[in-house]
Amino acid sequence: MTKMIVALDGVTFGYATEKGVFATLSKACEKGMIWGVKINDMLYSGDAAKIISSLKDDFKLGVMVDVKLHDIPSTMENSIGRLVAAGANIVTIHCSSNYRPKNTAFLKYIAGVTALTSFTDLEIKWIYDKPYEEIVRAFSDIALMNSYEYIMGSVKDMSFIRDNPLKKICTGIRPSWYRERHDQVRIASVKEALRTETDFIVVGRPITAADNVMEAIERISSEIQ
Repeated sequence: MTKMIVALDGVTFGYATEKGVFATLSKACEKGMIWGVKINDMLYSGDAAKIISSLKDDFKLGVMVDVKLHDIPSTMENSIGRLVAAGANIVTIHCSSNYRPKNTAFLKYIAGVTALTSFTDLEIKWIYDKPYEEIVRAFSDIALMNSYEYIMGSVKDMSFIRDNPLKKICTGIRPSWYRERHDQVRIASVKEALRTETDFIVVGRPITAADNVMEAIERISSEIQ
């Protein structure tokens, strides 16, 4: 069954703690409505290792650290090692890095990112000098060749790589009742994501900007059901 990950972009650890956001998400996770959370800039709002360990140990949430690493292998190895040691369940990297960990135990934590959902087809062609579909397939092949555990991208990306056996994470998801695109170009509905048989969907602002976080989660969870 497809699981939901709540993206906490733009939310600080202190704010989410004080406002009871983590407590609400913890209850939703306990009820099986969400898998956990996706964090990135939150890591800069305090001690990164403590933030990750608190989310996992205190609030019992799955933690995807969406840092989209792209660097020389040794730097990526060190970064992934520290994040995993802190308790991260998933760490994102750019497939274009073609990273192959020396420590093969890291493979089960790695999610390879295809292309940012903010990119248009024209931007992808300009940056990579290949058509959108071709570059997504190429990055998917890199993730599979390097034995990553996950592949992450838009729903449209997943429609091109249905035969890839890696666990799939769909981003840019909007529930039927939420109309804002914000800075994302390749968005899709929950139902469209489910048609790709994705393992996870990532939903952010429809939940974090809601007046009632639990109610928003329940509404999206009903769409998954």
